Amino acid sequence: MPTALPIPADLLDLRRARDGAWAELNQFVAEVEALRREQYPDPEQTDVRASWEPEQRERLVEQRAVRDAAVLAVRRHPTMVRALAEGCWAATDTALFHATEPTVEAAEVR
Repeated sequence: MPTALPIPADLLDLRRARDGAWAELNQFVAEVEALRREQYPDPEQTDVRASWEPEQRERLVEQRAVRDAAVLAVRRHPTMVRALAEGCWAATDTALFHATEPTVEAAEVR
């Protein structure tokens, strides 16, 4: 397996921003789904429950755009472009993932 490229600090920052954008999007979706289940609890109301309000859909589109931009920023970073060209993208992506994992100590603080 090819060796991962070194991970520069700016790529770590981009990856953390990407992870944050994903987390914000997931949290928003969970909140809206919980609210819709509360508003429309009957099993017969699944269609109306799944139809979000226009403001909710608008915010969803905005948050998806932020997430997509963050994902592209990581993919287009020169290190990741070079890793793809050199055949070590998977190893570099794995190294990037591990470099941005919360440490055990940080996870315990939360």
